[in-house]
Amino acid sequence: MSKRSIGWGAAFALVAIAASGTLPAQTTGAQTTGAQMTGAQTTRAQTRGASAATTLAEAGQAELVQPFDTLEVSVLQLESLNRAVEVNSVGVISLPLAGDFLVSGRTTAQVAKDIANRLGEHDLQNPQVTVTLKDASQNTVSLKDTARRGFTVEGSVAQPGVYAIYGPTTLLQGLAMAKGIDQYANEKKVTVFRPIEGVNRSYLFNLNDIRDGKIPDPEIYPKDTIVVATSKTRRFVRDFAPLTPLVYLVPKL
Repeated sequence: MSKRSIGWGAAFALVAIAASGTLPAQTTGAQTTGAQMTGAQTTRAQTRGASAATTLAEAGQAELVQPFDTLEVSVLQLESLNRAVEVNSVGVISLPLAGDFLVSGRTTAQVAKDIANRLGEHDLQNPQVTVTLKDASQNTVSLKDTARRGFTVEGSVAQPGVYAIYGPTTLLQGLAMAKGIDQYANEKKVTVFRPIEGVNRSYLFNLNDIRDGKIPDPEIYPKDTIVVATSKTRRFVRDFAPLTPLVYLVPKL
């Protein structure tokens, strides 16, 4: 058999191995493959995933007010000020007696404190103010509402795009809205990016751990971005498997 035939045979074997979903492991005696991972290593991986889920949940608990949000303002024993107000395009609301407030990027608790302080300047004794973010699902959904409530899904999913949140939504539910992961996805590397105080922070998750109940299914918030990584092995199959029939076209020497 010629060297050329041997070379093509090796290439064909490599494509066949890749198609099975695994590639030859290049390990030394000191290295450990994924299949040989010890219980302690598995526990550490799950702990990291659980920690990411906890941190992500804490980051999303205090949702910030955004342009076009609707706020319910309530002042105890002063019904004339109770109303629903929409945040304008530059993040400002206007209230009678109290005036204008820049609320974009602040929590509802901070906004309530600002209003109470302003009312206190008008001789109101210890005003009790409550501000809540109105659930967009209670009203007709508009295009601007979709834009402000949107999160992004990209990478190895069936339908990448921007989707709107109108109630509690988890990572798995967010991926389901994008019609699920595709055949090339790496389920162990799904990253959620979340803007926090001007910094885009990232949190890595293993979907298998979430499905098995080993870590919580984290909640997704508006402005989040979910990125599903592509499996290098499956991408190899996608790119090179179609070339396999060409092996039979090589003339025998």
